Amino acid sequence: EQQEYIDAIRISAQNLMVIINDILDFSKINAGKIEFIQSEFNLRELLKGTLQLMQVKATEKKISLTSVIDFHIKDILSGDPIRLNQIITNLVSNALKFTENGKVTIDVKLVEAGESKCKLRFKISDTGIGIPENKLKTIFDSFEQADNNKRRQEGTGLGLTIVKQLVELQGGNIHVKSKINEGSEFVFELTFNISEFQYHKQEKE
Repeated sequence: EQQEYIDAIRISAQNLMVIINDILDFSKINAGKIEFIQSEFNLRELLKGTLQLMQVKATEKKISLTSVIDFHIKDILSGDPIRLNQIITNLVSNALKFTENGKVTIDVKLVEAGESKCKLRFKISDTGIGIPENKLKTIFDSFEQADNNKRRQEGTGLGLTIVKQLVELQGGNIHVKSKINEGSEFVFELTFNISEFQYHKQEKE
């Protein structure tokens, strides 16, 4: 009985942290105070870490959680890894929340490549309950949730609004496709700088 109480407190605390963080980010975005950094990061390591954190929930629900990364994408990119992780975590968390059977997949492809920049397309797809067609146009609006004849899910209804803003404020775009009882697909594109470190490393090799 004590363990059940402790688990309930832990889950409530985690939900409260999500709500507080959403409200803080939403307030910063509305006030124009959101900031983005430029730092080097390993994309494959970032996605590996994200999947490890999400794997617990996927295992609990017996859902397959996998990622596929285009081998043409350089390992070391320059951008804001914290915000990228926030975007992916939010979308994967949503996908797991609304999926009871099947799988959730992260697919990353190289769309455009130059000497110093590259554009990547991230696709987070699931085999969940899907989003009603009349909700697709407003799913990114503040406080919107797709009820889909089920109880409203926990949270603020700000998650997807924040994701959309974080993507667009970095010059990217995001859209969604979905079919009821078949699943949803969130796709966003972002441009990153290619780290010079890679070129030096290749030259040495």
